[in-house]
Amino acid sequence: MEKLRVEAYFPSADEKLSVYSSDPEDNNSEHCHDFNELVIVDSGHGLHVINGKPVFIQEGDVFFVRDNDYHFYDELGTLKLINVLINPQTQFSYLTNTESLLSRFSASEGSHYGWLLPEVKNHCRGLVGQMFAHNREQDPQALQQEGLFFQLIMNLVNQQETGDRNHTQYKLHRMLGYLQEHCFTEINWTDVADEFLLTQRTLFRRIKETTGMTPENYLKRLRLVSARVKIKNTETSITDIAFMCGFSNSNHFTTSYKQVFGLTPSQERKKA
Repeated sequence: MEKLRVEAYFPSADEKLSVYSSDPEDNNSEHCHDFNELVIVDSGHGLHVINGKPVFIQEGDVFFVRDNDYHFYDELGTLKLINVLINPQTQFSYLTNTESLLSRFSASEGSHYGWLLPEVKNHCRGLVGQMFAHNREQDPQALQQEGLFFQLIMNLVNQQETGDRNHTQYKLHRMLGYLQEHCFTEINWTDVADEFLLTQRTLFRRIKETTGMTPENYLKRLRLVSARVKIKNTETSITDIAFMCGFSNSNHFTTSYKQVFGLTPSQERKKA
């Protein structure tokens, strides 16, 4: 597995912060890094596969990837990401205890993904631009950058605590999170619609509009991406993986897998 290094993504090894704006094709192979990463989804949508678990992400989502996490992006749409990189090998000059705030958005825990209203996301993008609009040769500039970083974190935290819970996109964010947590089991769509105060027709339409897939195809994609990680990284039998990932028929699993990835599960394992 590729490991991304501080020296390749920071101006120097003693810098605490760096920024990287990326497209999904830059991150579509599984990797880890020796720095932490605060990610804001600027536009588009796709799957973020972290520590073997797929999570649907869309515009406005925010999450924190630690240096011991391994992840990649499986593109469903055209993802544009803002990545604020944090070097754990050096200290802030003025800030302390930022880790406890950032851990609220831990990507390794699906329920900890945050979501930002469009106007809040745009404000945060502006803060990131200001953070890296100057060079840090003088101490006051370090103070300015760290002050802007703290403003960024507090905007993210405040949005989660005081944001509009009735906003349609927020409800959709929660609903997709629920489906991800339960994607390996049989979904009762009537119960899901009732849980999120939607008609089943509206529920299906919202999922299709957001992911570009029917609800059943979206669940199948989550299951197949999870299975792909297991096929590549474990010795578990392909039949067992199929059952673990919600497929009751291994032949159907093989057919679906080849339709999506162009290889059978057996061919994928040999290639890996």
